[in-house]
Amino acid sequence: MRLRKQITKLKELRAADAEELTQLRADVDNLVGALHQLQMENRQLRQQLARPDPRVRVLPTQPRPPARH
Repeated sequence: MRLRKQITKLKELRAADAEELTQLRADVDNLVGALHQLQMENRQLRQQLARPDPRVRVLPTQPRPPARH
């Protein structure tokens, strides 16, 4: 009886792990796609900056608090 309970619990854990792996694989695919998109945009911006008359504007940034040492 105890062995059957343990087997059932292990099967549930295995199923949960399989679901998590599926989700992690999907997340990796999404991250790779986002990384590729950002690399392409970065390349385009660098090409624009290399032109004689670049039309790229720097966005204003928020001031950062001083670093504590």
